[in-house]
Amino acid sequence: MTKQEIRAISVAKLQLEDDSILIDVGAGTGTIGIESATYLRNGKVFAIEKEEKGIETLKENIKKFNLDNIEVIVGRAPEVIPQINYNRMFIGGSTGSMKNILEHFMKYANIDGRIVINSITLETLSESTKLLKELNFKNIEVVNISVSRGKKVGPYTMMYGENPIFIVTANKEEQE
Repeated sequence: MTKQEIRAISVAKLQLEDDSILIDVGAGTGTIGIESATYLRNGKVFAIEKEEKGIETLKENIKKFNLDNIEVIVGRAPEVIPQINYNRMFIGGSTGSMKNILEHFMKYANIDGRIVINSITLETLSESTKLLKELNFKNIEVVNISVSRGKKVGPYTMMYGENPIFIVTANKEEQE
């Protein structure tokens, strides 16, 4: 599950518009897709997830937030990603299919398409930035975020670090 602080930055980096169509790849429990859906009065989220345990929680969370603009698609990306025009994609997990997912984006995303990839490993960071360059994405940016949380230890508060996250953003074309 994407932590609150990382989720806030990731959703902001998507630069959602009222009518954005977002593909949430590796949706997990739905934190990114669900928060995004709350901003999309005229848009829609397609949440792609292959893990059964994630799908159950995802559906429960959609019901909890009473959202009707998010559709769960069960299966592995990119095979189950709809072949429709869309303008935003979030990748929280690719299960080794990063290149094929990015190629789908380049084929189906609108000219103003924007992608956000969250990575906790250096290998995924390296692979995704290399592929973004190879596939001629524009305005590639990498941000590293570290979050610590205070925890009471006797009369003191100690800070415990969460895993640092790399947030990679890129556009299909140059943005004005």
